[in-house]
Amino acid sequence: MNWSELIDRLAALAGLEPWYFDIQGRRHETTPAAKVLVLNALGFDISSIAAARSAIAACEEENWRRVLPPFTVRGKDDATIDLFVPAAGIGDIWSCEITLESGEERQTEFKPQQLALLGMREIDGVRFEHRRLDGLTLPIGYHRIRIGFEDRTEAILASVPSRCYLPEALAEPAERRFGLSTHLYTVRSERNWGSGDFSDLAALAQLSGESGASALALNPFHALFSAYPDEASPYSASSRLFLNPLYIDATAAPFAQTCPEIRDNASFALLREARLVDYPKVWQAKRAAFEALYLAFQDEAPQSIIADEVKAFAAERGDALESYAVFSVLEERHGRPWVQWPKELRSPQSPAVKAFARENTARLGFHRYVQFLADRQLRDAAVSARRSGMEIGLVRDLAIGINPDGADAWAQQDAFVFGLRCGAPPDEFQPRGQEWGVLPLNPLALKRNFAPFVQLLRANMRHAGGLRVDHVIGMQRIFVVPLGGDATGGCYVRYPLDELLGVLALESHRNKALIVGEDLGTVPEGFRDRMQEKNILGCAILYFERNKDGSFKPPRNYRRSAAVSAATHDLPTLAGYFEGRDIDERRRIGIYDDEAAEAAKEERRRDCERLCEAMSEAGFEISECPDEMTVELRDAIHGFLAASAAQLFLAQLDDVTGEKDAINMPGTVSEYPNWRRKLSVALEDPRLAAALRELERIASERGRG
Repeated sequence: MNWSELIDRLAALAGLEPWYFDIQGRRHETTPAAKVLVLNALGFDISSIAAARSAIAACEEENWRRVLPPFTVRGKDDATIDLFVPAAGIGDIWSCEITLESGEERQTEFKPQQLALLGMREIDGVRFEHRRLDGLTLPIGYHRIRIGFEDRTEAILASVPSRCYLPEALAEPAERRFGLSTHLYTVRSERNWGSGDFSDLAALAQLSGESGASALALNPFHALFSAYPDEASPYSASSRLFLNPLYIDATAAPFAQTCPEIRDNASFALLREARLVDYPKVWQAKRAAFEALYLAFQDEAPQSIIADEVKAFAAERGDALESYAVFSVLEERHGRPWVQWPKELRSPQSPAVKAFARENTARLGFHRYVQFLADRQLRDAAVSARRSGMEIGLVRDLAIGINPDGADAWAQQDAFVFGLRCGAPPDEFQPRGQEWGVLPLNPLALKRNFAPFVQLLRANMRHAGGLRVDHVIGMQRIFVVPLGGDATGGCYVRYPLDELLGVLALESHRNKALIVGEDLGTVPEGFRDRMQEKNILGCAILYFERNKDGSFKPPRNYRRSAAVSAATHDLPTLAGYFEGRDIDERRRIGIYDDEAAEAAKEERRRDCERLCEAMSEAGFEISECPDEMTVELRDAIHGFLAASAAQLFLAQLDDVTGEKDAINMPGTVSEYPNWRRKLSVALEDPRLAAALRELERIASERGRG
């Protein structure tokens, strides 16, 4: 093979897709340049023909050089496991010892030559045989297996259920429920400090549950960068394993009554009244409160049960919490990015980092305590949801990737690909594609060890009745963009879908968490069928649910296995949609010129009329199709969505309160106040309770369409 053929071969082995079909069905080839850039980022040496051949051999031989992979995922009903055995040892008596997660020990003996032979390969003059061991019926869980003749190979064997967990409320195909969705920081109340917090979440959960809602879907709560509070995107996290302290209600924390920094003052009132979240000022106030709370905890802890709770929390979260705390203190001292810290501090395992941790135990304790407060209050909000009668409860959100400057990237450097960024391929809306600035998990490392994925799921199903997986298509493939380039130089890379789905199913059952997958955009053929097979609800968005002629689908034609809503955080609210507020903003910013804006307005008007026609045909009478949102029209749209075949209808709180401005304007940074706009109605306002009661009435009438 010549060099080009070798690159193609290596790209196939590494999981690079040679082409993809866009949303219009057009085929796009992966360019040779993209293959070279992505292979380099994945760590392959392809500087010469000899190096490329060596890389290919390493890929092809990897499985054969070990008796079994270090982390194997198999279905609960699959009683087999594949082994790669030196031919010289196939007549020996091997032992297979399995320690179940429960602690039970199981042991068997066998001769490899008696097992089914699936293939042979010679490596460095040694012949290996691929054999299959069967009869391993195991309960679901993570078990430890030791197998071999003299030197035994040890690995993790995950036995997983065939489907994800479905709550009883949705277990029957005919069952349908409704809920609310919101971004917590937008919630306005008479007591918060200018940004919605976990006490607001508890109050909203109670109000929602009492209004008949089964679920409350929320934005990611991932920890961001405390020193840079203006970087507010919840989808560009420092850590997806820990919580954003911004959501802590300092007034509800232990020892708050002893801290003068927590008494209400005029500045808190001004922050509450502001239309936008002022992150720097909110964080300044909360940071001072957290420092005071930690001092009070240190003074009072010996006489309180809180110390035992903190100790138990730290033990439960283990090394991950310790790494996060160490990173947080290092970031306080050295700023960001961490790749520019002194060299000896860039590795979490270095002697210098361990010495730093010993020298800063009190400061590490502060960050552990802040995470304890956040976790405790999120738990209390989840309890409030359950007590209010919610059948599903809080539905948390897991972002697709992490910020390369953050805690997770520093702590788990082998788990991510630093030379790539997640993104989306070029299309007619984004001619140069998208680069989202977040790191993808390393697909090659993931195949060897699924532990980081397990840890990620557990952290985000914590205190939740459901989990929305952002860009769930990334479990099969992610469009990656080489660092410093644009999406025209990117390509799709495959991930171990079957294994990831298996682990997701296991963790969903463990945590009794409904799984919702955000499956918008270009979706591989058959992927949505796999989602339905695995009990993963898709996302059906009103604006996109169209027939081929552009008309809106009737409710009966929506997917059953889906969570339906009017929009997402990247799309206009219902009021903004009908008024074309997003188009006006794009013209103001300069994304649209006058001609493009007028064309978009004209098309939007047609779309609004199409929607009104679809609602009328479905039995929702509207006197006329107005140029702006009315209560009558909003309720009709909610009725239209509630009448759909989808099992879960999520009404956006933004629409319930009549917001016109979008939360986020994709493609902008400072040109638009992304992730800042608050709700216009406070939690305590009786109008909100009345609107939720009306929503309950609408959602209960689901027979039409």
